[in-house]
Amino acid sequence: MKRRNLLYCLIVVAASIDSCHNPLDGIQLRVKDPIQAGVVEYRFYDPAGNSLPQNNQVVVAGPDASQVVTTLNTTRYKINSDGNLLLAASPAVALSAQKPFRFTAVVAADDYLTVVQPTTLTNSNRVTRYIRRINLLKPPRTLTAARTTGRAGTDGTVSAVIKLTTAEQTKTVDQATVTIQSGTKLTDRDGQPVGGSLTMSVIHTNARTTSDATSQVPGGGILSYVNGRNGSPSPGTLRVSSIAGSMTVEVYNELYQLATKFSQPVPWSMELNPATVNGKTGRAVQVGDSIPLYSYDAFANRWQEEVPGVVRRNAQTGNLEYQALAPSAAAYVATWTESVCDVGPVFKIVSSKLNNVDVNYLCKLIDVATGAQVGGFYANVNNGSVIRVYNQARGRQLKLQIYDETDAWGKGSKGGLIAESVKVATCNETPIPLSLSELPVPPVMKLEFYFSCPGGMKLDESALPAEIRTQYSLSGQDEWRDLIIATRTQRKVASYKLQLGKTYDFRASTDGGASWPLRQNDYLVDKPEWVLKIKAEMYCK
Repeated sequence: MKRRNLLYCLIVVAASIDSCHNPLDGIQLRVKDPIQAGVVEYRFYDPAGNSLPQNNQVVVAGPDASQVVTTLNTTRYKINSDGNLLLAASPAVALSAQKPFRFTAVVAADDYLTVVQPTTLTNSNRVTRYIRRINLLKPPRTLTAARTTGRAGTDGTVSAVIKLTTAEQTKTVDQATVTIQSGTKLTDRDGQPVGGSLTMSVIHTNARTTSDATSQVPGGGILSYVNGRNGSPSPGTLRVSSIAGSMTVEVYNELYQLATKFSQPVPWSMELNPATVNGKTGRAVQVGDSIPLYSYDAFANRWQEEVPGVVRRNAQTGNLEYQALAPSAAAYVATWTESVCDVGPVFKIVSSKLNNVDVNYLCKLIDVATGAQVGGFYANVNNGSVIRVYNQARGRQLKLQIYDETDAWGKGSKGGLIAESVKVATCNETPIPLSLSELPVPPVMKLEFYFSCPGGMKLDESALPAEIRTQYSLSGQDEWRDLIIATRTQRKVASYKLQLGKTYDFRASTDGGASWPLRQNDYLVDKPEWVLKIKAEMYCK
């Protein structure tokens, strides 16, 4: 195959992509235009690194479930080969904040906790959510999970005690226990009773390791914009300083209606690492210690300060455990914290030669007092870009360093440190200029889809595919990244993500990314411009 035929194959459906010798000879791409408004992409991952399950059951529930479709306007919901699910509001639906569009995406598989994901759309913007799928038999090392069943009457009242302990048969693993007492009434976010057959799941994270103790905790160790208890002022954004563990409880019925509120607080407990440091006293935790407690509502993205729990010794096991109450179904994090800045410092890129460059550059935050790196990330550094730093400890002086190293292909022609800011106080939101005049512009890759018509005819843009999404990966690595999106009317595109002389795998989608049937492996990028001259009478009129 000639190299120039690569993207010919990407935009044409042939009997066999591998045999794409003359790809445009009498072949027309015949697909529905994908829905582009009101699309929700659920990107699933296994936090333990296990392969995602291949056999899944996908259900759509909730008030507007009957109007949820795929991006091709069907109801054949399925997870694609990447483990992702794309859903959309029917084109007949007018999305607005005045009438939110509400549904629940449900994904189930053997040996995995069922994902019950409520979704609300108020506009046509595309939404992407990253959702973990927890393998009950092979969870991450800091996490254990379990589930059980129960029942509630039509008014949501639990008819018998529902009790669940994680890792109940494994005595060498820390356990958490949740007990919903008989007579507790369950209601959803709208105050409606949650009755019928119930499923309760509990996720517990321990603090046996310090390196990844917050890896499976909501926020990853950052509690954003915490709401104060009993109407007291917000403590702001907090960062975990010494964590005791976390517990998440979820309850839903056979209609996948999620319980949010309990009519009476639900008691729960979790075993503690005896080496956990009391963040207030600096010593190991002991019986009688109070540990601050915070809840997180994932649907509302809301942190709430709760009544602190207390350290007790379990009479049966002799182990230290944390005992607390859960007023609602949510994630609960027992931890000591420190106050951090919501935003600041802030930097503005000036004198940069980069404009519309679609790769990000390595940034490092340096504590001026110690010289230690306290943060690292990749950021856009086009001229005029603003880089905001979040969640840094108060009262420090920081410098920002920018390197000629990208998230797409590593080090550039200069490599190493390119620029360093002056020292700036944390929490300072005044943009500080940072010159990047020394950063070279990386090579650009230009691509044009050029459709030509026979004499006397002209191009019918309405016959072209509405959009072609392309992704790339270094050859053989199967680590896909977005490349470009070409549309009917925008057929000249450019990207800085590829490097001359490297070999890539490419794939393309015409249904908004729900499937990637068009693929070309081992393509050597050997020139900076691709002009794809396509003679295709079927696109002419």
